[in-house]
Amino acid sequence: MKQLLFFACAFFALALVQSCGSSSGIKFGKEWELVELNGEQIPAGVRIMIVFDEANKRYGGTASCNNYTGTFKLDGGLLKLSNPGVTKKACPDMTWEGKYLPILTKIDAWANMDGQLKLMSMGNTVAVYK
Repeated sequence: MKQLLFFACAFFALALVQSCGSSSGIKFGKEWELVELNGEQIPAGVRIMIVFDEANKRYGGTASCNNYTGTFKLDGGLLKLSNPGVTKKACPDMTWEGKYLPILTKIDAWANMDGQLKLMSMGNTVAVYK
């Protein structure tokens, strides 16, 4: 009986870890649109996107005004983004871009919950995409 309980718990723990951090959950090639940054809703008219390219281990997107790109390392639920290269366009309001780009190198984990991609830093959700 104890062995059965042990194996059931081990199976459940493995399933939980895989569901929180399977690479299929990140949906490579999908354009993820940022809807929340550090608890703040992204206002209408601000479009921030990210796309992950599994084959080349690259990420990139638009940060409202400029385009950005970098490399990533993915290991289960752990995610590390390199410092992105960013174009140098000047736009009238770059407030959200200025808030968004610095958090990318602080990301250390991810989860896909209810169709939303959540990027985390030190246990806190810092970016939510749909």
